[in-house]
Amino acid sequence: MKKIMSEDSSDTSCNSPLVWMMIKHLDRTDTKLNKVQSLSNQNHIAINNIKGKLEKEEVTEIKSLLNGIQKKMRNMQFEIDYLKRRSSTCHDDWMLFSGHYYLFVYKKVTWNIAKIDCQQKGGYLAKVESGAENSWLISVIKDEVWIGLNDIQTEGQWKWISDDTGISFSYWPSNQPSSKRRENCVQYCKERCGMNAYGWNDESCGSRMGYVCEKQL
Repeated sequence: MKKIMSEDSSDTSCNSPLVWMMIKHLDRTDTKLNKVQSLSNQNHIAINNIKGKLEKEEVTEIKSLLNGIQKKMRNMQFEIDYLKRRSSTCHDDWMLFSGHYYLFVYKKVTWNIAKIDCQQKGGYLAKVESGAENSWLISVIKDEVWIGLNDIQTEGQWKWISDDTGISFSYWPSNQPSSKRRENCVQYCKERCGMNAYGWNDESCGSRMGYVCEKQL
């Protein structure tokens, strides 16, 4: 009996076919798990590589955009500096007031020649639109000068030569305008008009005197 039990115990040991099948199955499962783990590690490395590549591409794109912006800014600064130099050169003889440039010319010419000269200089005979502008002009002028106001087209209808608009501000003395037929152009007048300070006066356009040109910034 003891011998038989011993043999039965031997049959349930590692020599049992069932146990070997279980061991082989576990080996195969372990192998599969190792393969899955290996694939998982490879995928993780690949994902990190892709992420790093994307980040590098994004950084490269951002750097490219920044370089483009900086280049545009340098070009804009160059243009600004150029315009400033050009402005300072072109307006050496012009005076700035309230966003407009004014050129005072004391060469004595007719109103029409003064108009043409201002146009050739990129401006127009001065248009006086406010009390502040009028006061500033009077403080600067050194002699009688033409401005752009006239009634050449229609007697008594005073308009500015710059834009053919009527007057919204005026600085006529009490006896002006005299509305004589041949006095169709306006000047700043003082001594010849018997006044102590400059005021507007309608004068023959063929008279000769200086003039004030104006142009915007």
